[in-house]
Amino acid sequence: MTSEVIAKANYPGGTAVARRSTADRVRAWIVLLLSALPSAAVLTVLLYGLGRALGVDVPGALPAAWFLACAVWSAVCFRGPERRWLLWIFGLRQPTSDEQRALSPAWEKVAHKAGVPASSYTLWLRQKDRRCVVPNRMITISPDSLQRLSPRELEAVLAHQLAQRVQGRAAFWQLVFRHYNLPVVWIERALMSGLGLIAVGEAIARRLPAHSSRVFSVGWTVLSRVLVACPTVAAATVIVGLAPALLVRLIPELVALAVRPIADRTEYRTDRIVVDLGYGPELGGVLQHPQVPDPAQTSLSPLSVSLCTPKTSPDKRIRRIRDRLDELARRWNPPQ
Repeated sequence: MTSEVIAKANYPGGTAVARRSTADRVRAWIVLLLSALPSAAVLTVLLYGLGRALGVDVPGALPAAWFLACAVWSAVCFRGPERRWLLWIFGLRQPTSDEQRALSPAWEKVAHKAGVPASSYTLWLRQKDRRCVVPNRMITISPDSLQRLSPRELEAVLAHQLAQRVQGRAAFWQLVFRHYNLPVVWIERALMSGLGLIAVGEAIARRLPAHSSRVFSVGWTVLSRVLVACPTVAAATVIVGLAPALLVRLIPELVALAVRPIADRTEYRTDRIVVDLGYGPELGGVLQHPQVPDPAQTSLSPLSVSLCTPKTSPDKRIRRIRDRLDELARRWNPPQ
């Protein structure tokens, strides 16, 4: 028997593995704070300067008011996400009757294995990739996954979604900081796409040999980031001076590199829960599926002005899945 078959027959059990640990909570908060706070500092400096320019008696009141507005709006989104206009903002829709007949049995099996009440969560389909984090009680899946995956692979995707929520995502505060950082993140993203820097870089890179193309891509990315950051640095220089402005804008780029191994660890932990629930081979198959997006963590890019957003390689995740399957096979079927 292969290690996959042995592990599937002898996984440790749902309640034992789908349990949130202190390390899971700490890791989720570290990733959130490292991703969001440096960019929040950039926007806070700009809002402070705007308050001074407008003659506000307490310039710091402007960033405080913006943060309060973002928190209130996020609370509205989290308390009633099933409202039609909020579903449009999130890019979600209810499953049709045919889709529900395929989803419900798969979800009930996953919830039973994990030892959680199936009724504690609701199932939704993603119409658009708005990169919005949704409340933990909402399980989302793409229509492509529903159409193209086998029943067992669909269960693996649902198990992965559940594993993310079991670990804890600090979902409410993710949404708060996404709204708070939106102005500066949107401006730099708009400059990057509006100037056509990405398209120009890709067009040049395709004409170069493989090694030269990689070197050029790295250099072009750095140059592009410097160009789109110039307006932010210039505005902050007027407020705090050149050196502090450069430092404040550089920190998000450095922190994005530092948060990568922590985000990878979170992804590996999520995959491990799915494997322990008995869906390791199916999850590996989903990660190799060319038409279906892999069940990755919620994107952290809207939290930060940096483009160096952490994204765990599917190949690395597949290797970790195989290692975990082998470990389970040895643990539950030791050699005689």
